[in-house]
Amino acid sequence: MPEINHRVVIAVFPDVDLLDVTGPAEVFTLANREGGGRARYRVRLAGPGPAGEAVATSAGVRLVTDAGFADVDGAVDTLIVPGALEPYADGLRPRVDPYIVDWIRDLAPRTRRIASVCVGAHLLAAAGLLDGRTATTHWSTAGLLAAEHPRVTVDPDTIFVRSGKVWTGAGISACIDLALALVAEDHGEELALAVARHLVVYLKRQGG
Repeated sequence: MPEINHRVVIAVFPDVDLLDVTGPAEVFTLANREGGGRARYRVRLAGPGPAGEAVATSAGVRLVTDAGFADVDGAVDTLIVPGALEPYADGLRPRVDPYIVDWIRDLAPRTRRIASVCVGAHLLAAAGLLDGRTATTHWSTAGLLAAEHPRVTVDPDTIFVRSGKVWTGAGISACIDLALALVAEDHGEELALAVARHLVVYLKRQGG
């Protein structure tokens, strides 16, 4: 089987959930290792500032970007959009920064596949990418997503949803399930199962 190259871009920004970023990156890296040359995922982190900028995550761990948003040119195979929460008087709400939304909207036409993790779905919805689609997000913000974006059918009881080229994942750890499903789509369930075994997780979990 010929080698297939996948250019994966993961968005990072202040207070992003750490596992939303590192979970999919680990799955793709293990797919390269377990794939025997079939899979070649090239993961890069893109942030709002210049390449090499350190971005503080919600866990306090800093991630160093490979590129700025403006530097992501050409075709992208897979765009991963994680989420972040910020405090309001009535509690935590998803962070939806206009410059991130604009970047996602501009990048979408030259991206083969787009996936959000957890409350990253709110960014996709704000960019108009979930209109007319079924989507999921973290259960705690599913009602808010449905209220703010009535053209989106929100399913709060599933691990992930695929609707055409757009995938959405539920809670933070669901990024593993979502990334495994992306690997299975690209290279079959045998490789995805090998990665799941290495991670000591289920290949497919039930929702709810």
